[in-house]
Amino acid sequence: MAIALLAGTALVLADAASLVQLRSSLLAGVDRDLSQGARAYARTPAGRELDPPVRRPFNPGPDVRITFYDAGGTVDRVTGDTAGPGPDLGPFAELSARADGAPFTAGDRAGGDPWRVVVIHRISATGTGGIVAVAVSLRQLDSTQRTLLGIDGAVLLLMLLLLALAAATVVRLGLAPLTAMEDTAQHIAAGDLARRVENVDPHTEAGRLGLAFNAMLARIESALAARTASEQRLRQFLADASHELRTPLTSIQGFAELYRRGGTPPGPALDEAMARIEAEADRMRVLVTDLMLLARLDEERPLDRHPVDLLSIAADAVRDAHARVPGRPVILDCDDPLSGAGPVTVAGDEARLRQVVTNLVANALHHTPPDTRITVRVGRCTGDGAGPPTAFVGTGPPPGTPTGLLEVTDTGPGLPADQADRVFERLYRADASRQRASGGAGLGLAIVAAIVVAHGGRVELRTRPGAGATFRVLLPELPDRSPAGWEGAPRVTGGQNLGTVDAWPLAPPTRGTK
Repeated sequence: MAIALLAGTALVLADAASLVQLRSSLLAGVDRDLSQGARAYARTPAGRELDPPVRRPFNPGPDVRITFYDAGGTVDRVTGDTAGPGPDLGPFAELSARADGAPFTAGDRAGGDPWRVVVIHRISATGTGGIVAVAVSLRQLDSTQRTLLGIDGAVLLLMLLLLALAAATVVRLGLAPLTAMEDTAQHIAAGDLARRVENVDPHTEAGRLGLAFNAMLARIESALAARTASEQRLRQFLADASHELRTPLTSIQGFAELYRRGGTPPGPALDEAMARIEAEADRMRVLVTDLMLLARLDEERPLDRHPVDLLSIAADAVRDAHARVPGRPVILDCDDPLSGAGPVTVAGDEARLRQVVTNLVANALHHTPPDTRITVRVGRCTGDGAGPPTAFVGTGPPPGTPTGLLEVTDTGPGLPADQADRVFERLYRADASRQRASGGAGLGLAIVAAIVVAHGGRVELRTRPGAGATFRVLLPELPDRSPAGWEGAPRVTGGQNLGTVDAWPLAPPTRGTK
């Protein structure tokens, strides 16, 4: 709009300047003709009223009046257009002082259009002196100027109108994204968070503002969705934790009530009741311990880091599984193509990393049928393109960083995608009823994810129904692979079977998540 106002002001000034220049040019032409014609009256021969020696351009007629003064200032005669009052020439003394000077403008006695007057000295044949005042009416010049002024005014008004319409259109088009953003903001205020500004042009400032507005809305929507999901997970966590704590508390309360009422006299019945109370209390202790561990990991406290051999802790986990569940096929695979580079050593908290391997192996044993083959593999990540994981937690070691690899693979029934996406959530179990026979508290894999992330690593799950599951842990490897660090490494050959065991007593033949 400011540009339109400036353009309109420029047009008005240009038009005014052109009119002033036109009048000046026309007036200069009148003065030139008037001066040339007046010189013919400087000398008048005797006996001839108007017979100058040169041809006069002014014919005595409309708009031309010639006034002759004698030396005493008396009007000798007036010729030409004598119909009206004529020009107001003023006193003779002033008029005589203007003789042989430049033309000047005089008013009309009747208040009409002004006259242009030139005065010259007159010498007659008898030698007498006087002056001659030749006046030309500016009626035609003023009429022409008024006509042009009217035409220019009309054209100027039309141009200003068109310019205003064009400016309004341009402003409306330029503000269209802002109007769209206003409309979008109103819809968002009404609850439609999916609304976006459409048809934005990235080549304009308003368009770029619209793009930034859309990006901001996307982030706000994502943040609100994440907040809603977090609140939902928190509610689910509290419900699951309450359920896990209520079950053993109910059992303890029931046995205590039975004892109080005398239903468990001393002997085997009392011993059984006390054993059940102790088992339920131990279950609560494990749950609370796991929750406290997750809380400490969330606080990001410094870990007790030192070199840890992944093959060593993997072998110990396999031996523990063999001892706890004899008869299950649990295999340790260390056929690493880079095995000549030495053991896979990472910097970490050995106790926590042992818990990672133990939880992964226990998860596989607990949620697969008795004849399922479980393989624990240790090696180095070579970027072999295993495909995108079904679910993952952590950003993993930076690209180009030597990475140690720990995998736990089973040939069980696998997991559907909706369950695989949530396996690392705290207290999540595929069995919504949370029966004790179908699994633990649902904290095992959550602890695995928290420990791996605390070590700057990444844990991945690759699974699909009927194809088993593979949990892969990626940790930054120590660059020092000197033989001095190999002391104490277990002597395990590739594919050595460290034991086969029967099914865990509490493990049904179904695949869970934790």
